[in-house]
Amino acid sequence: MKPLALTLAIAACGGSVPATRYYQLASPPVSAHRSGDGAAIAVEPLVADGAYGDQRIVYRVDPVRLDYYDYHRWSTAPGAMIGGYLAQALASTGEFSAVTRDATSATAVVLGGRVLALEEIDVDSHHWVGHVAIELTLRDASTGAIVWARSFDEREPEAAQSPEGLARAAGVAMRRIVEASVSDLAQFANREAQARVTRQLE
Repeated sequence: MKPLALTLAIAACGGSVPATRYYQLASPPVSAHRSGDGAAIAVEPLVADGAYGDQRIVYRVDPVRLDYYDYHRWSTAPGAMIGGYLAQALASTGEFSAVTRDATSATAVVLGGRVLALEEIDVDSHHWVGHVAIELTLRDASTGAIVWARSFDEREPEAAQSPEGLARAAGVAMRRIVEASVSDLAQFANREAQARVTRQLE
């Protein structure tokens, strides 16, 4: 039954419309192993493509069709949510002297990108997968030049077919993305910070 028809049926039977539930990615684990003496990085909200810019939670039962969960939403738009997760996760690594949401005079590089997919894929009646696909780009904060770019496509099995199951699986996928990218991000941030010092001395 379609969502509107279901709502009308509930109302006709004297029932109430279900409460809307909100979900977010679990906070990344704190894993700092350095003193935070690296360069400073700013993390922007990511741009979300098409249907993934909506707070409604997407699921798929077919490669060419997507649907939304009724009464279930992300706590904020997916691009902002993933950007916030990345900022928190990078800060926890201890690789950077500062991780901010807005660039400052001390910022060496700015991390941004796009959300290509954030969805549940229903493989069959017993198997469900959380799918996260993003593109990340790192820009020199002074010149705006792109110094690093990489795409990620992660899939993590869900323990349950539910928005909460997707949120938990997406969190695991995002941890892998951070682990796979943090070394490059720190390296390029330090390189651009040093290049800025060199330019100022010339």
